[in-house]
Amino acid sequence: MSVAFTFPAIRARMGSTDYFQVAVSARDLASVAIPVNELTEWKQWSISERFQRELAMRRVHEELIPYLVRSSDRFFGSIIVLVYEPDVFEFESLDGLATGMGAAYRGLTSRMGFLTVSGGQLVALDGQHRLVALREIVAGRAEVVGEFTESIADDELCVVFVRHEALEKTRRIFNKVNQHARPTTKSDNIITSEDDGYAIVARWLVDSDPPLGLSAPLPPLGLLHPKTGEPLVEWRSTSLSQNQESLTTLNAVYQTIEVILDAHGMTNFGEKDRVTRPANKLLERAYGWCCEWWSAVLAGVDVFARAAEKPYLIPDLRRGRSPSSLLMRPIAHVALFRGLAEATSAGMLLTDAVRRTNDIDWHSDADHWRDVIVRANGAPIAKSEAVKLTGRLIAYLIAADRMSQPAVDRLRLSFAEAKGWDPTGSSPMPILPAPLPASA
Repeated sequence: MSVAFTFPAIRARMGSTDYFQVAVSARDLASVAIPVNELTEWKQWSISERFQRELAMRRVHEELIPYLVRSSDRFFGSIIVLVYEPDVFEFESLDGLATGMGAAYRGLTSRMGFLTVSGGQLVALDGQHRLVALREIVAGRAEVVGEFTESIADDELCVVFVRHEALEKTRRIFNKVNQHARPTTKSDNIITSEDDGYAIVARWLVDSDPPLGLSAPLPPLGLLHPKTGEPLVEWRSTSLSQNQESLTTLNAVYQTIEVILDAHGMTNFGEKDRVTRPANKLLERAYGWCCEWWSAVLAGVDVFARAAEKPYLIPDLRRGRSPSSLLMRPIAHVALFRGLAEATSAGMLLTDAVRRTNDIDWHSDADHWRDVIVRANGAPIAKSEAVKLTGRLIAYLIAADRMSQPAVDRLRLSFAEAKGWDPTGSSPMPILPAPLPASA
């Protein structure tokens, strides 16, 4: 870099490291900063000398660029840029220009001023994927375009400049910045996302009033514990303890919404697929369908109705000796909705499908759940494949007469494989409940 760049900056110090905070336009940042793999010495360095991860271009093109070009509320945290072997790296404070200022302000001017950098290379120490996404858009190389593509170059980014002193120190800074950064949890994302349609509807289902100014339907999961006043849907964690008096988790509700909307042909409703918030009309429609399904389950599944009315019974209903021990686990709720979706797609009414689930043996020790969704020691099998297989098994238990023979044969094969049986042999399937009278 032969040209000198001067930025308005704030100087600060943490431990032994001086750093400078600067607002830089995306256009300027893209022109002066590089990802670490473009550093001249990068390919010659050994593993012990490298201080960054490899660049994942898939993340750049599939996540970051779509987010930037399609979101008016786009925002990034600070990008840390390493100033590597510069010819000039100088900070000039405003002290000499602070004449006439009050005493309260004069003490601050030593930290405010201008940072001049010339020579060397500016390397993204933290935020290289964000930098490359910005650079691809500014250079016109992004395959994904959006309403805000032309605006990105003028966006201002918060950049923290740190001078490279030694490889050991640089590696330590990178490691600690990333090691101690606490990623958001699944529950955090569901609670806070304003662009993920599934998350938005999940929050609406557990709220106290209908969304969007509607008067109906009421949120079916807006249930409160009569003694504690706490929601019956656990929103802080993705799991429930044995003695917890919560009906399910917000994460499980989120997954059931994915199933419900898919059953209605509304797919790709999440933030990764759409990037920006779905239109209110779509959200209202999705909310209506989810209310219908969850209301049917809460009213039609006997153990859910009992639990909602008397939450203090929930720990006993969930214990291993209880006939409903599996059904009171969040993982089973997702599988249940998968089963209902398959049964209704086969032509069964939702209310009939829900009603028939009461005839299923939901004891976690029941043989048909063993090695499918529950391990021999009673622990749940949380893999997505296990949940999907359990959903297919539930559909068989409530709507076998509606399933095609090829579908039953495929289920038999998957069931045998989960059990560790010979898939080419004659694998016995669970005994079905008594036939259910059809609704008028």
